[in-house]
Amino acid sequence: MTVRRLASATSAVLALVVLALVIPPGATTAAAGPGRALAASGDDCADVTETRDKRTVEGENGPYLDLHVPQARAIASESGRGVTVVVVDSGIGALAERAVPTGHASPPGLESGHGLAVAGIVGGPDQQTPRIPVGIAPGATLVDAPFYDAPLGEGDETASRPLASSLATALRSVASQLESGVLPVRTVVVVPAQVLPSAALKKEVRRVVRSGALVVAPAGDRPGDDVEGSPFGDYSGRPEPGEDAVGDVWPAAEEGVLSVGVADPEARPFLLRNSGVDLAAPAAGSVTAARDGGWCVVSTPSTHWSAAQVAGVAALVWSHHPSDSAAAVRARLLDTATGNGGPSSPVTGHGVVQPVEALQRRAEGGAGMDEADVVERAKPPAERQDLLADTRRDAVWWGLAGGGALVVLVVLRPVLARRR
Repeated sequence: MTVRRLASATSAVLALVVLALVIPPGATTAAAGPGRALAASGDDCADVTETRDKRTVEGENGPYLDLHVPQARAIASESGRGVTVVVVDSGIGALAERAVPTGHASPPGLESGHGLAVAGIVGGPDQQTPRIPVGIAPGATLVDAPFYDAPLGEGDETASRPLASSLATALRSVASQLESGVLPVRTVVVVPAQVLPSAALKKEVRRVVRSGALVVAPAGDRPGDDVEGSPFGDYSGRPEPGEDAVGDVWPAAEEGVLSVGVADPEARPFLLRNSGVDLAAPAAGSVTAARDGGWCVVSTPSTHWSAAQVAGVAALVWSHHPSDSAAAVRARLLDTATGNGGPSSPVTGHGVVQPVEALQRRAEGGAGMDEADVVERAKPPAERQDLLADTRRDAVWWGLAGGGALVVLVVLRPVLARRR
């Protein structure tokens, strides 16, 4: 009986040891970030129609909170004012304050909401009821530069698709307006599209970069199985060992263009491996503008949405540091991105964009940075206290002692039985 009781007690102690070991150090009930815990729910932007009745979403703009945009906007009170963001995509509709003549006219109803969703993430109006903040830099001036109707796999057969030739034509117009001063010095050009390279496209991308604009582009999405005729069809399916799309994804491949990936590890099956990625952003979950005048959620992870988020952050930072050049703003974003301290990743580059730190960072060699304007760089949060550390340590030792006693008793039991 004594041996049986000891065995039961030891088993209970061992169970406590297992329980203590499976609870990771620092675990708390509030492990999720604010954006992930309160993610927005509503119609996906790809499903919005002109006749939809419900035009609002519920919850919170997760990526907006994950990037600490409220804190960043408290620092950058201008919220993007004085910065122009040119969206070179499928058209941004009513959010455009004006348009660049690119030779392509988007229909009034917009064949695709892709460009509109991008513009909404950058600087769209907030949803009022229930109140949800939307645009990262709502003070920025949004300029439309459409070059296609619908992305691959969307729209009818008559819709024009994103091609290198039409993108080159659109960027030629943007470059001309930058060089002539029609577009101001502080201009962010976001191209949330990916096309294969061409000589004409390379020429115009380089011309836009030389003009002093900050160009932001996606590092590349993997084509879906249902998209026929994709120029990136060779990258369909699982990534091959050693895959690197760095030379194929334009305009992100051009040196000087800010190439953006997705921060969420669960999105990696949807992304191209690209050694040219500079930094990353959350992507999916953003609340943005819908084609019917309401709001919607971009639920599919895509480097296109990440590029929109980084473009909004860039506008916010540039409005706060108006004396910076595009190169200095780019350096701020890269130098303050939060990675793992190791080499850059072919998915997330040097890390996740950090708006608050980018605003507070002193530009290395940048013009217009006075000592009075420099704010001490934010310190990383303190490590969470492990409230179960002592319990876990004691349980391990008690478990080892109890387990050892049980082994001894099991070995001695036949001897004790013979003596009785």
